[in-house]
Amino acid sequence: MLPISPAERKAQPPRIRLRRRGIQTVVTGLTLAVVAAGLSTAPAQAAPATTGWDIPSSATVRELGDIPTGTCPPGFLPYACKPDSPGWPYPGITFPMTEPGMGIPLGGIGAGSFMINQSGMFGPWFFGGSQDKAWESRALPQAAFHVREQIGDQPAETRTLATGGSHAVDYKGDPLPTRSWDDPLPAWNTLAKGDADYSALYPFGWMTYKTFKTDVSMRFYSPIVANDESLSSLPVANFDVRIANTTGQTAKISTMFTMPNVAAHVGTQPATVREGLSSQFREDKAHGIRAVTLSADSPNNTPDATKSEWTIAAKTDKSESFSYTTSWNASGDGSDVYKPFTATGSLGDKPLDSSSSAGAIAVSATLKPGEVKTIPFTLTWDFPQVSFDNNKTVWMRHYTNYYGAKETKTNDYVPGSYPFHQSYAIARDALISRQQTLAKVMKWWSPIVNSPTIPESVKEGALNQLANVTFHTALWEGGLVSNTAPVITGGQRIGSQVPGTHSYLGLDANSGGLSTLGQGGEIGIYSYIVYSKLFPFIERDRMENKAEAIMASTSHGDPWDFSVNENDGDNPFVSWNQGTDSGPGLSWFLDRPAENVFRMYDYAERHHDTKFLKFVYPAMKKTFAYLQKTIPADYALPEVPSANHPSPNLLSPQAMSNAYNGIPSNRFDSYVSSLYILATEAMISAGQQVGEPAPVIAKLKGDLTAAKADFEKLFWLPDAGYYRYTLPDGTDSTDNAMIATFLAQYLAERAGLPDVVNQEHYERHLQTVYSFVSRLKDPQGRPVGANLLGSATGSSGSIWPQANYAFAANLIGAGKRSQNPTLVSDGVGLASAVAGQLWDVPEHGYEFNTPITYEANDTGSFLYPGWEGNLAAWQVVDLLSSR
Repeated sequence: MLPISPAERKAQPPRIRLRRRGIQTVVTGLTLAVVAAGLSTAPAQAAPATTGWDIPSSATVRELGDIPTGTCPPGFLPYACKPDSPGWPYPGITFPMTEPGMGIPLGGIGAGSFMINQSGMFGPWFFGGSQDKAWESRALPQAAFHVREQIGDQPAETRTLATGGSHAVDYKGDPLPTRSWDDPLPAWNTLAKGDADYSALYPFGWMTYKTFKTDVSMRFYSPIVANDESLSSLPVANFDVRIANTTGQTAKISTMFTMPNVAAHVGTQPATVREGLSSQFREDKAHGIRAVTLSADSPNNTPDATKSEWTIAAKTDKSESFSYTTSWNASGDGSDVYKPFTATGSLGDKPLDSSSSAGAIAVSATLKPGEVKTIPFTLTWDFPQVSFDNNKTVWMRHYTNYYGAKETKTNDYVPGSYPFHQSYAIARDALISRQQTLAKVMKWWSPIVNSPTIPESVKEGALNQLANVTFHTALWEGGLVSNTAPVITGGQRIGSQVPGTHSYLGLDANSGGLSTLGQGGEIGIYSYIVYSKLFPFIERDRMENKAEAIMASTSHGDPWDFSVNENDGDNPFVSWNQGTDSGPGLSWFLDRPAENVFRMYDYAERHHDTKFLKFVYPAMKKTFAYLQKTIPADYALPEVPSANHPSPNLLSPQAMSNAYNGIPSNRFDSYVSSLYILATEAMISAGQQVGEPAPVIAKLKGDLTAAKADFEKLFWLPDAGYYRYTLPDGTDSTDNAMIATFLAQYLAERAGLPDVVNQEHYERHLQTVYSFVSRLKDPQGRPVGANLLGSATGSSGSIWPQANYAFAANLIGAGKRSQNPTLVSDGVGLASAVAGQLWDVPEHGYEFNTPITYEANDTGSFLYPGWEGNLAAWQVVDLLSSR
């Protein structure tokens, strides 16, 4: 065999250029050399250990097991560390948690997901349903890969490819078990801290091990494929173990994969019951696929565990030997499965006990000097149902639609159509098509990784932040199985009107929290770019769902987003809050209705989907009418609640004008007002397409002209050269600018709508505001990003990553449009600074759990980790990828 065989070479991904963390960007024929020293967000990460994988330099790299304790500052922020702290004003609501050491999540969107963390272990977990208002911190002590290495006639050595678990502390420094995970089983010979490097660039992760005489490494990923609904939904985790014999002697290498037969939810409420465990060996000789399936069948099992199972499988060639055990004791110390593997590298092809509580498979190969092998393993699962409201509502998961589940015209599950017990079929398909599927993943991923126009830190921040889509999905359904809720809000469940709709629910913070605003609300506009660009089928169905809720019988036009926390019964798409009426200064979050109007229009326009537009247009009109009811008699812009002096007739629960509700507003704010102008432009274009009468269009155009004139009158400060955020109210004489003000302009440019704002003033605004809020650095000299607010007297407010990415997109977009390299480099630097703080400061432990804010003078002081809005990094990717 050649050192790398043709088959091995074919299985490798396209070669990724490894680049130093400098920044260079090319802008529409204009090449900018951006000085790395001026924009570098962190020292270059250490290169991972030698490996045959082409790990991009944009990957996050950590030493395996070197997990910081994290930061838990005093004051309000202890709630980010200690969920039972007194004083949190919402009883029963878990405040988002910090958890250093998190890693790449495996599993498809809505299929249930778990992470391969920085200990090399399987966890934390997020399998959705009413049990998962936040992810579960547990890891599986029994789940691991193990390698037995024998060089020539030397004694063999076996190592478990994981270190000890994470042991978090609270803000007082006391142990915090609820934010920690266990060690591997005690009988196993685990790695020490630093014995491997952990690299991550979603959807790929790599571990490169330093303790073997041969070169051993692993790549793991799930088939997340842009614009592919079926592959992106599958409960599949691929593991490619690569072994290169770099010694001068023959090497015998055996790799074992152990997995317990566990439930998807443990220690949560409502309780999961999973009984009736069994296991069996399966094989497909024609394709060299062998597997152990771990099942659970009992009439006592709760819906989330009904007929559920796991399969561990491998694909081998004729030169490799396979062995297995269908059962070993998951409750023991692990010695029963470890001893035979350590002695011979084989498992004996028989059960070691009768519990069916765990299984294991092993592949052995003999490698000559210079020989390389890659052994593909896969883990699949079939937990086909997800439930809410203490099992009153039960849904099929979307992946089941690709393995037999059928739906009615109203998107109810057809009883008996899903055969259940499909984890082996899913594993078999995954292993047979692994090279073709890998190529599909690489087709969308590689152009981003290889792009010379996107900084390495922005690639890192955007791709790794994409993990939120998998790891915060509480539901992506494949049909309603049953509903016994006594009341259906609006009389008809959401998602039943358009055949083929698959309702999707994502949390605003995967680590828990009060809100689930990712469904189309004021936070969802920052992650919308990802769904629009990569998963448009989810964006379509979300907007169809939103339209149904808006048109429900008693809805005023701005219903709250579907939730697992805030609504009676935690029963999304069945029970939800229909919102309140509107009026000038009386209604909160006026960015939300404007954004929903825009998103419905944008999907229809981007996909030339006239049928979709006709379906959602009545909801667009109702929402726009709701928004226009907030316009007072003296101006042509929506009047938001005045935070310092709210009206006594306030209709909404609190005086919050928009997503940045911590900033006081007085009557009008430029953020909501610019989004209203955007929504008006969308209504004009949509109305023309659906054939609205000429007087209706003329009225909208008149409204737009008046709104733009008042926007300039109220917010533009010609002497200062920027647009202020809100009007002075006597309590604050400073005319601050807010960096995310012109999110609407980015959206308008992307959608091909007219400019929201005067372009000459807009460009001057960007230059002026950037000078107010930029050039902040942490004590180590690393840029931290921009404060939320700024004026000539200084800047203030926390660093909001989503706002920084949005501001960066404004700068880059304006710079590209006007051929102004300074604006582009300013935007690139800002985005790089924030991505660097989130992903390249190991002591903070923010990886895969990035916060909504951190403090400029103490970037380890944060609020609300796991934040979906940080997917706004994709705005920058979108602009720097385009020509």
